Amino acid sequence: MSIVRTTAALLLCCIAIPAAAAPVPDLSGLWLRTGDLWLDPVNGMADAKPVQRLETSEDVWAGDFNNPVLQPWTRDIVRRNALSEMRLQHVYTADDSCWPSGVPQAVNLIGPVQFLQTGDRVEILYERDHQVRRIWLTRRHSARIKPSWYGESIGHYDGESLVVDTVGVMAHKMSAVDPFGTPHTKLLHVTERYRPLVTPFGKTMEVNVTVDDPGAFTGPWSGIAEYTQDRATTGMDEVVCAENNRDFPEGSSFGTIPRAARPDF
Repeated sequence: MSIVRTTAALLLCCIAIPAAAAPVPDLSGLWLRTGDLWLDPVNGMADAKPVQRLETSEDVWAGDFNNPVLQPWTRDIVRRNALSEMRLQHVYTADDSCWPSGVPQAVNLIGPVQFLQTGDRVEILYERDHQVRRIWLTRRHSARIKPSWYGESIGHYDGESLVVDTVGVMAHKMSAVDPFGTPHTKLLHVTERYRPLVTPFGKTMEVNVTVDDPGAFTGPWSGIAEYTQDRATTGMDEVVCAENNRDFPEGSSFGTIPRAARPDF
């Protein structure tokens, strides 16, 4: 073999062949939250489970304030909310009140959810109040994060799952990690794993959520939620909280009903 041919053969051997891109989990379509609208415990984590609803009534949203993950001040709030619910005095949460739900409570929103996957981000669209989350795939967390309704979410694909790491969720009077009004602080750190599954009954998705907030809880805790796809759900309706379609009873957490000092006519 000539020197020219030998050199050419060596060059061909040294050319790197690009590796095939790892498969990305398919999150397309419209998803519906199924089961209870709060996070279920993870098997084997009895002492690190999310707050569960007390078995009092189907219409009473009272949280179990004896959960060991609650610090004293958060336990007091969950207990106060539970006692109010038991008196049939509903405690309004963010999604009752035209406020963004935040993370991880957005996982519990009723109504269709859609994931839009692009090269640099995933956007989660919620029918409820036209809420939107943006999960960046090609960025790192900012050195200085400005608190916001949904915080800063950085994601990556890990095998068959979308993993989302969120910090910087704003703490305010309506902020809560569940439908029982369990509060959090500015130290909240949430990790979500979205894993689609194909079952004999159709396409489902498991969401594993881990919450860490040393300002509100005694340690990290985890919960699970599920979504499913229904062929009958083909689109999203307009559900606009700004249209003021809500009750405003006397004594609600909104305060007293405004009354004019004198009639308008």
